[in-house]
Amino acid sequence: MLSLSINIYHWPSLSVVFCVSVISSVAFLLARIHRRPSTTSNPTPHHASSETQPTCYPTVNPLSNFDWKTKEPLKIRPFKPKYNLTMSIQIATVDELIEMDKNYLERITLRESLVEQYPDQVSAADDSAKPAIDEFYIWLVGTYLPTRFPLMFQLQPQNEKSQLLHCSVTGRDYSLEPDTSAIVTLRLMGGLVDDDLLFLLPSEDGDGYKLRAFVTCFPNGFNTAEKLNLKLRDIHKPVPQYKERLEKSMDRYLDRLKTGKFIKRANWTITTTNKLFTASGNHLYEGEAVAQEEINVDTARVRCERQMLHRLPETRAILFSFKTYLYSLPEIKGEGLGEALAEAIDGLKQGNVPGFHFYKRAAVWGESAKAYLRS
Repeated sequence: MLSLSINIYHWPSLSVVFCVSVISSVAFLLARIHRRPSTTSNPTPHHASSETQPTCYPTVNPLSNFDWKTKEPLKIRPFKPKYNLTMSIQIATVDELIEMDKNYLERITLRESLVEQYPDQVSAADDSAKPAIDEFYIWLVGTYLPTRFPLMFQLQPQNEKSQLLHCSVTGRDYSLEPDTSAIVTLRLMGGLVDDDLLFLLPSEDGDGYKLRAFVTCFPNGFNTAEKLNLKLRDIHKPVPQYKERLEKSMDRYLDRLKTGKFIKRANWTITTTNKLFTASGNHLYEGEAVAQEEINVDTARVRCERQMLHRLPETRAILFSFKTYLYSLPEIKGEGLGEALAEAIDGLKQGNVPGFHFYKRAAVWGESAKAYLRS
């Protein structure tokens, strides 16, 4: 699901991102993150009072000598012998928001092609999300990327009065101003960073949050476009025990999330394909027939998501972002973690939500994967 990751194995997730409803104003659209925040009044959740929370992002620390071409991808190994459905969050920092590695150019090239090939599947936006999309874009291109990764991204003069962001890896230039179209801005970000972005806003009735915009090039078994404008609880209906175990705590957590705070979590599954763009087929739902399959270890992958969640300081929107990592079974086995992963596969049906074993399709690939991992 939205791995919204809203797959249950994604956050209660899409592998979602959330934004707080705001009123667009001319002053906001012209504001830059590095300027004094606009004083235009925007409605905010009762818990997100601008009087007690930061109105700008924390300071970003530069990686002055960072070489993306030699940086290995993160190794995420969230395997546990017993799977329990919980939020499982950890405190993170603004510096961890975007990770770069040696796969950047290959991934960005793929993302750009997916945006062109499946534009309506990988991106969509409700009008209410435009101020949040613009806010994040302005900060991302004007502050975060050129500060955090100065060897990859540089601010350069566009003319006597303005600058642009230059990516030295791709040779592309980006305006520091968001496009007048929210969709165009989303698609630009989808081809700029190797993270999928989902924006959440409070529901109009004050009961929960809705997915109001997204760019997800690497969905894990769901069509994100079908989730637009749905509440998190409705997005997660197919997820076993989400309503009983996570629905209320998730809504409360989002209500209380303060600006300047970043949280992270990780999830995992095994897929029988090595494709990053999988808009269907990675889950099983009640009533579906299943048959065990022999996996091909050359194409099967351990699929992990590194998920981040934070509140935007001006619009108070909530952004859910995630980066997808694929690892081969031989890689995991070669690290001496074959037995740990095999135990985690069994553990999917031994925790507080045994239905996850079926939901993640372990009934299809589980026995074959365990046999290889333990061989």
